[in-house]
Amino acid sequence: MQYSTNTLHRISLALPLALALGLAVAPPVFADDPGVVEMGKQRFMENCAVCHGDEAKGGGPFVPLLKAAPSDLTTLSARNDGEFPFNRVYDMVDGRTMPLAHGTPEMPIWGSEWKRKSMLGGETEVRGRVLEMIVYLRSIQQ
Repeated sequence: MQYSTNTLHRISLALPLALALGLAVAPPVFADDPGVVEMGKQRFMENCAVCHGDEAKGGGPFVPLLKAAPSDLTTLSARNDGEFPFNRVYDMVDGRTMPLAHGTPEMPIWGSEWKRKSMLGGETEVRGRVLEMIVYLRSIQQ
């Protein structure tokens, strides 16, 4: 799998802090690690399933309250010529860099929400949560 320069830059931003905090003593964790996928699934279930549904197909219990139906998140790659749209998904989940020219988003801006609730109060924790979620979403593509 090839990653764009922007994707590699985002992933590499967390490394210096992880090393400074001594987190490198643990065995390396790779994106396809089942623990990362499971943590991403937990975050999805806690934060996204009410709209996107437990199966991420867009059928959550809040759907009747929304102006627009949530996307089927299991078809992101299929709708992008077989390539998982990492950067677009990252921006959508994080939400802090989305242009407001198109109006306010219905989806919560998780980057701001997670930063506010961060135990460490930092950007690294937020990026880690976003990446866990993306790894999970990538794992459920049809």
